[in-house]
Amino acid sequence: MTERRLELLDAISDLFRDTDDVDRLLQKIGTLASKLARAEGSSILIFSEDRSHLYFKVSRGKTAPILRRIPVSDGVAWWVAQNGRPALVNDVESDPRFTGTIDKITGFKTRNLLCVPIKLEGKVIGVLEVVNKLGEEGFTKEDLQLLSMLSSQAAIALRNAERMEEYRNFFSNSIEIFVKAIETVGVMANMMFPGHCWRVALISTLIGQMMDVEGEELYYGAVLHDIGILEYKELGWEFGSEDPWENAKQHPIWGANIVKEIKMLSSAVPIIRHHHENYDGTGYPDGLKGDEIPLGARIVSVAERYEELLLKAPISGKGRSEVIERIKGMAGKELDPKVVEIFISEVLRGR
Repeated sequence: MTERRLELLDAISDLFRDTDDVDRLLQKIGTLASKLARAEGSSILIFSEDRSHLYFKVSRGKTAPILRRIPVSDGVAWWVAQNGRPALVNDVESDPRFTGTIDKITGFKTRNLLCVPIKLEGKVIGVLEVVNKLGEEGFTKEDLQLLSMLSSQAAIALRNAERMEEYRNFFSNSIEIFVKAIETVGVMANMMFPGHCWRVALISTLIGQMMDVEGEELYYGAVLHDIGILEYKELGWEFGSEDPWENAKQHPIWGANIVKEIKMLSSAVPIIRHHHENYDGTGYPDGLKGDEIPLGARIVSVAERYEELLLKAPISGKGRSEVIERIKGMAGKELDPKVVEIFISEVLRGR
């Protein structure tokens, strides 16, 4: 086995370990293609949804910004995509498949190129291409073999991307179902307005942006912060009680227990468990105080307290002003004063 093949195998073993970001992974595959084939540039082109043209998914070199806007429906890459066979062309001027369309648009001069199909379950979904061999020699059969091996990795990355998108869609739908269930119970028990979970999530993520807090973790923790009320039968409270929250103080624990079993939501567990802790240590379930309380939970606490106070306030400008004053009065007691400051000065000012 040649040194370059060993280099390829080592690189491939690292590719999928280093990143689960498909676009970044494909960029790495393109970079590796250029390096292994000793080429001036590389591209990964993918069929459009209706297969009427190829588009540049990844491209390296000075013309990359232009290439991303060009649909490809002729030339060597198109021929490879249509026929499912590789093309090694060391003199493009003498090859009838080469049209020069891209060169005319970009001003780039292609001397030679190597292009291989990207196949997924026997179907061509795109091509991997390198252009302009560095030095005097042209591309070789070994370059072709290496690029073919690399194209199979691009296919795996694209397949994973497709599956991940399907999974994300399923996951998003599941979150919506959870939230509908939470709000159905919460509204019936006079614990929240319809839309409470989404508004708490919106306010929390806006605060988080101002404080450089990870958006996805905070979002899931916020939108599912009250998921524990779905265990209301276990908690022993009943609809219509004067203060339903007083009889549901175990809901952060129940919520954390529900969510910790879901791998993609596990990072939100501390937010859900501790969103009713008070900054001065008088909250529940664990009596944490100050910085002992996860920052995400302190943010959700402000957002939820604002929403709860609005529920009890008159629907008027004066009622909202009174709520804001009460939130200010909670700073340093129930609520983190820094989060309150950002919420009032940055978030509410922009609403």
